[in-house]
Amino acid sequence: MIWIVFAAMVALALAVLLRPLLRPAAPDASRAEYDLAVYRDQLDEIGRDIERGLLSADQAEAARTEIQRRMLNAAETGSSPAPATGKSGGAIAMAIAVALPLAALGLYLPLGVPELPDQPYSGRADQVARMKEQASTIQAMVERLAERLKTDPADGKGWAMLGRSYAALGQIEEAKDAYRNAVTLLKDDVPSRVEYASLLMDEAEGGKLPVDVVRLMTEVLLLDPDQPDALYFVGLDAAIREDKETAGKLWTRLLNLLPADSPARAHVQQQLDALKS
Repeated sequence: MIWIVFAAMVALALAVLLRPLLRPAAPDASRAEYDLAVYRDQLDEIGRDIERGLLSADQAEAARTEIQRRMLNAAETGSSPAPATGKSGGAIAMAIAVALPLAALGLYLPLGVPELPDQPYSGRADQVARMKEQASTIQAMVERLAERLKTDPADGKGWAMLGRSYAALGQIEEAKDAYRNAVTLLKDDVPSRVEYASLLMDEAEGGKLPVDVVRLMTEVLLLDPDQPDALYFVGLDAAIREDKETAGKLWTRLLNLLPADSPARAHVQQQLDALKS
């Protein structure tokens, strides 16, 4: 029975790990820049909360420390941008799906000790308390931002920041609502449209892309004709509709934009070849 549970856990983990291989992602540099902009807005929000008496000095300092730590991580990511990545094809996905469980089993058999008791909670109490405090501070900041937007609903950047915050907290439906407001107000904002579309992808049914995903990605192409996610998914929609000419043009453009060593090239080329069959 325990091995069935282990197998289910491995399958779930693989589903999460392999999902990014199924679609191209935007370059890391643009995401890092967007993250830094969001964190700067959050630091400004802390200052306003202090002025309004909503945060104590200790709470403000704790919040600033956490945000600054995230800014450093984002800055380090942005300082060495990686090429855009996308679907890596069935071979890579299959290799991971086979190699990862085997590697884990190879380590577990000589090293695993299932009967070993867990570390007592008392030994982790301080760490857990700090994590809870940080989570509580972040949740409070998100709630204050949501309250502020009720009185200032025309703040498109605020809605985009709220959408990203909700998504990070796993509140997906709330994130979708916030992003919907953001893209309505921010007519020229690419990141909010791409991130909103990524959330809506979970609504795909029957082998078709959600209508709103296609609409958002089409808008992105008008704003940035070289955006890789938009090129891929608008092309995919065209292929599903049997519009091979449009799909071929978009995927050819995407292929020409991908670096020579990008693992996504093989998959895009495979999709192009399939259009000719």
